[in-house]
Amino acid sequence: MVAVPIVFIFDEPYVVFIRRARHLNRHANQVAFPGGVVEDGETLVEAMFRELEEEIGVAKDRCRLLGTLSSTVAGKSNLFVQAFLVRIDRPHFRLNKSEVQDLYFVNLSLFDKAPCNEIVLPSGSRTCRFVIDGIVIWGATARIIRDSLAKIKQLLEGFKDELSDHQGDQSR
Repeated sequence: MVAVPIVFIFDEPYVVFIRRARHLNRHANQVAFPGGVVEDGETLVEAMFRELEEEIGVAKDRCRLLGTLSSTVAGKSNLFVQAFLVRIDRPHFRLNKSEVQDLYFVNLSLFDKAPCNEIVLPSGSRTCRFVIDGIVIWGATARIIRDSLAKIKQLLEGFKDELSDHQGDQSR
């Protein structure tokens, strides 16, 4: 499971991506979402919040689960990947350098302008990739964005409406 973290910068939604550390055995140096495997006794959501904190230092009390997004199967590992949209309200990042090399913030609107081009892997399987500002997002991560873009926008709109209602209540 993975978190699809969103932060707002000047009222614009940005998707937060990690670049996995170069020395990792699996998916080294790839642009991805924070995430990992579910440990015994954990729900998918509990595992997602644990991984979010372990990888980029964002505690559960600094963010909010907005909804469930699409799922996919990750290529070689053949792992089922469930995505969850998370809004980080009070961003404070602390990268776990044994797992994460960098963070990238990509304006959500850029995914409307960039196609997810189909690519054929050496194995013959097909996937897609986005190339945005020199950042290559491909595989399971790209498929989650491609398949969830409309739902991400819908969930963020619902969240904005909720915030407006709440702010209106406070001003009365």
